[in-house]
Order: sequence, then C-alpha cells, then structure tokens
Amino acid sequence: MSDYKKVTAFAPLIATIILGGCMAITVVNYVAPTYEIKAGEIKTTDDNKQEENDVIAVGNFDLADGVYRGVGTGFAGKITVSVEIKDKTITAINVLEVEADDAAFFNRAKGVIDKIIASQSLDVDVVSGATYSSNGIITAVKNALTGESDDNPVAKTNSSAKSTVLDKVDDPKAYRDGTYYGTGTGFGGKITVQVDISGGKIADIKITDHSDGASYIQKAQAIITNVIATQSTNVDTVSGATYSSVGIIEAIRNALSQAAVQGTTIVDTNQNNNNSNSDASAPAGTIPYNDGVYYGSGEGYMGDISVALVLQDHTIKAILITDVEADDESFVERAKAVITNVIKQQNTDVDVVSGATFSSNGILEAINNALNEAKEATYGKPDTPSEPQEPIIPDNPTEDVLYNDGEYTAQALCNPDEDEDFAAYTISLKIIIKDGKIAAVTDIQGYGDGYLDDNDSYINRAVNGTSRLPGVVAQIIEKNGTDNIDIVSRATCSSKSIIEACTQALENAKRKAEIEN
Repeated sequence: MSDYKKVTAFAPLIATIILGGCMAITVVNYVAPTYEIKAGEIKTTDDNKQEENDVIAVGNFDLADGVYRGVGTGFAGKITVSVEIKDKTITAINVLEVEADDAAFFNRAKGVIDKIIASQSLDVDVVSGATYSSNGIITAVKNALTGESDDNPVAKTNSSAKSTVLDKVDDPKAYRDGTYYGTGTGFGGKITVQVDISGGKIADIKITDHSDGASYIQKAQAIITNVIATQSTNVDTVSGATYSSVGIIEAIRNALSQAAVQGTTIVDTNQNNNNSNSDASAPAGTIPYNDGVYYGSGEGYMGDISVALVLQDHTIKAILITDVEADDESFVERAKAVITNVIKQQNTDVDVVSGATFSSNGILEAINNALNEAKEATYGKPDTPSEPQEPIIPDNPTEDVLYNDGEYTAQALCNPDEDEDFAAYTISLKIIIKDGKIAAVTDIQGYGDGYLDDNDSYINRAVNGTSRLPGVVAQIIEKNGTDNIDIVSRATCSSKSIIEACTQALENAKRKAEIEN
C-alpha cells in the first residue's frame, strides 16, 4: 500500500511534530481549518465553513486511530494531505503541501474538506470553478485512507485547460485616437474592455463585461494601471487571479489591434470579436475623409443601434457594433452580414438581410451617420444661417384650451388591427395640469388579460420615440393637446391608445374648468 503511513501509539505527539514542520511548505496564504468533534456535531474555526450544530454522519472507515498521509493530483501539480481518524471517523483533514495550483482557486477548492467530513464519504461534489483542485484534494484523501494511487497525469497537460502564460508581443508605437472595444477569455468566459486612446497613447481602460468572480476581477484590475503606466501589454499577471489577468490582457490587445497606426503591429489574441467585422484584405477605398474612428446610430426594429467605424487610408477597415438598444440579438446577429458587405464594397449601397430588414437598415443608417461624422471632421459642418429666422406666425392662431389644474387619470384599449398578432390590452395613464397647461404625462402602463411583459417595449417606444421620431408624450406636452400628433412607427397601437387616453383625461380637465366657470 504505497504512501500509506500509520502512526503508532505515539501518534498524537509525532503527528504534532510532523504537521508543524510540514505547514511551513503549505500553499501561500492557506489556513487549514481546525475541527472539533462533539457528540455527533461538527464545529469549525472558519466562519465561512460548516455552521455549528450541523449533524454529521458517523464514519465507517476500518482504520485504527491515527493520522494518515496521501497524495493526489490537482490542476498543475501534486497535493499532499493528512487525514486524522478517530473511532473510524474522519475528524480532521489538513493540507500539507500544494505543488503548483493557483492559490486563489485552491482556496476555493478546499471547501470539499467540509463536505468530506460532514458526509464521512469521498463521494462529494467538487467546488464549481475549482474542479481540478477539488478532485486533487479528494484523491489525496482517498490515497491516505485506501492507499489507492492517483494515476491521472498532471491536469495542466489537459488540452482543455486554459493556458495561464501569455507570450510577449511587439506593442505598436502609436495609436489612432478614439474608443476601442476588445474581448478576451477569463476563467468563466468572455471579458470585454473599453480602451480610450488620446494623443496616440493609452489614456484609460475599463472592463465593461465579464463572467468571472467579482473578487478575481477586482484583483486582476491592477493590470490596467500597469498597462497605462508602461504603455505596454507585456505586464505580469496578478497572483491569485491569473486567469482573469490573462483574459484582461487578451482583451486589451484585441482592442489595441484595432487602434494601431499603420506600420505598427500587435498580436490580436482574439480574432473572434462577435460585435465587429474587419477585413485585413479589404479593397482600397476612395472615401475622402480623414483617418479616425467615427460613431453613428440608426433606428433598428425596437430601438437604436450604434456603431464605431474605423477609417484608414480612405478605406473602411472595421465596423464595430457598440450598442443595441432593444432589437432581438438573433436578428442583429443575422443583420451583421451588411457590415461585411459594406467593408467589401467600400460603400453602403448593399442589400439588407432577408428576415432582419429593420436591424439591417438600422446598421446601415448608423454607418452612414458615422461617415457623416467623418465628413464633418474633415471638411467642417455645413454653413448655418448667420441671422436667426423670423418665427412663422399663423394667420389665425387658436386660443389656448383652458384646463383646470389637477391630476386626471384615463385609460384606453390597445386593440390590434387585423394584420397585428397580439391580444388586446388596456393602457392607463395620468395627466398633470399646472397653470392651465399639460405639465406631465405619467404612470403609463399596460394591464388586462392580453397584457404581456413584451408589450412594455412597444409602450416605451410610443412614449419615448426613436432617434428620428419624437415620442407621443413629448408631442402632447409641446402642443398642449392631442391634435396632430404623429404616430411612432412599429408602436402604432400603443401610440394611438396613449393619445386616446390623454384625450379623455383632457376632456375631463376641460369639463371641470367649464363647470367651475
């Protein structure tokens, strides 16, 4: 039975000496929990572990009282533990040595110790996010109790394990001013960063999205300070947050690869940026605007779509979707094909994507607006009249309608047309009149048997409008009434219902004023 060591009658004294020496080589910052067994209960000095008075199983390990030593394989090397047996029950498990596993992940993995002691079984779940280290502890305990060796190779040879080593790169000597976005892969998934370039230098870096634990991201963010200070991505990872560190560096390099001035290079560690299209082999363009990064927004199906466009040598080099207000992700993903075609043809005269027409048009409008921004940056804004225009006064101006101050509620049915596929529901609202004028329209909400949460997006669109169309509420307040209000496209029913409810509320305010007069 390999590595199986039983302590004799002097076990307590010898164990104390052995453990005292071995603790000097334990993993850095690791504090082993101490357990006290009383009448079928377990108590731990670690406040984050097992609560007091949790009843544990009685062990059935056919071993004499004593301390046993075992070895298992973690993520990157061996893990050595000691297991104390008393009355056939595991009373304590201590980690003696961790060869190479990352301290942060190992500290998370040691939660399996509590599970083993509480259940008196090795058939326990591993700790999510620290699978290899968890298995290393379990196999080490098994080796101590049964002598069964862990024949698995070191986990770091597993091809599915993410590398924690990043090669150094030749950073660009200069960058184009602007804001760039890039992605990398952390421990839990994609990490997205925003990199701001000013004066050709890295001015600021923000993490905009990630799937890693907050504590690991907080540690790894120290990299950002180092990158800005050195103007280089060849910086050390942060101990205890290695995977998140690597993901952040990858994301920064990905963003900087888009900002690099021609003639400088950077290794783009993540070419699969799902929000952007770029083509190193794009044909030379003839767009007569200055190099730079330009921004524009367009109206998609349910909200605005924003893009960033990279111009270099009169050529559209890349287009990045920076924000999607409300369009369904699947339609936007399909509509991205227009970006590829714009880059290939170096113009926006491309076909929309069938089945994603509105999102396609939104992207194309955003690209055109970005190109207009580039035009203004190159040639300046169009001339504006030097003198203000005289206001146009109608021949027969109508008198303001007199409303009585107060709050008035009303409701109207949102009833679909024949070609609309949704059930009828009711919209209610409140109008506030102050000094005889409409001061606000509030508490707009839908309810009823046909009301669904999805209706909120249409109500919001009708209320707030789009980048090109004002919402009905703003129009009603501006005109102090409901006459000649423009309907918001793709929120027709909601727009009409809000206008109808406001009309009812204003009629009540008008009648009250007439009665009081």
